[in-house]
Amino acid sequence: MTWLLVVAGLGCCLQASEAPGNAERDLLPWPVPENRETAKVDPWLGYDKVQHLTFSFLWTLSSQYALEQKAGWRPGRAWPLAAGTSAAVGLAKELYDWKVGPSRRFSYRDLVADGLGIALAVGFIFL
Repeated sequence: MTWLLVVAGLGCCLQASEAPGNAERDLLPWPVPENRETAKVDPWLGYDKVQHLTFSFLWTLSSQYALEQKAGWRPGRAWPLAAGTSAAVGLAKELYDWKVGPSRRFSYRDLVADGLGIALAVGFIFL
């Protein structure tokens, strides 16, 4: 989960800096927003963020339950894999959106919502 926070922090830094030109943008290994108007299209408190948070929360909980109850894993071994797979699915979805999806936009805000869902699920697991 730490890497997810690093990626989200990097995204915030990139959005605050000047975006490179089109030729430079194509060479970068990470997505760079085209302009500052992109942030207005992707609000922090949108229905999409609720979907990301809910999906990550439920994925983490269900994966942890399946690993612990059905596969016989110890709780200390099950929750990191459950959280990691949830984070990987969220990142894969954003990479798909960036490269192939109809919007062609990588949303760091969606990754933050994914991270919050994972954090809530892990907190719920440890109750």
